[in-house]
Amino acid sequence: MIGAIKKGDHFAYEQAFLLLRHRLYGFFLRKTQCQEDARDLVQLTFLKLWQYRHTLDEEFSIEQHIFSISRTVFIDYLRKQQTEIKRKSASQKEKVCYISEDFDIRQQVYTVLDAMPRMRKKVFELHRFHGLSYSEIAAHLSITVKSVDNHISKAMRLIKKMVIMIILLLSPIFF
Repeated sequence: MIGAIKKGDHFAYEQAFLLLRHRLYGFFLRKTQCQEDARDLVQLTFLKLWQYRHTLDEEFSIEQHIFSISRTVFIDYLRKQQTEIKRKSASQKEKVCYISEDFDIRQQVYTVLDAMPRMRKKVFELHRFHGLSYSEIAAHLSITVKSVDNHISKAMRLIKKMVIMIILLLSPIFF
């Protein structure tokens, strides 16, 4: 089959696709957890197989070639995802938020934060203001990841209550 594909045989290429597409799709689906991405990666893998068919080695099976190409395709996918995350993170930092000088909700959040226990405040600030993950915070503060989760949950509940109170105070009351 490799020799035929290498020579440009469309039928052999189609047979390889029909033979391996489901296994390859399952591989990518497990890795990406996204059906659309998995389908795209399967197509890209077979596209690369056809583009680089002249480099195929007949000593290896079609499965070995496909899964070798799929590893490269997946690494490229991960790099692209990482670049996209960095780009989104950078664009979010550039956004400017204009708040009325009469009422600054950020100031209200800081007031709520100052009233929190020291550890909860520290955990919340490390996560929300410095962007650390739960595991990074846990390692930094020598606490468990579950403790980090509990602190952030309690802090968020308190802040949400404060925001709801502000909304209720600022909005007209309907009967």
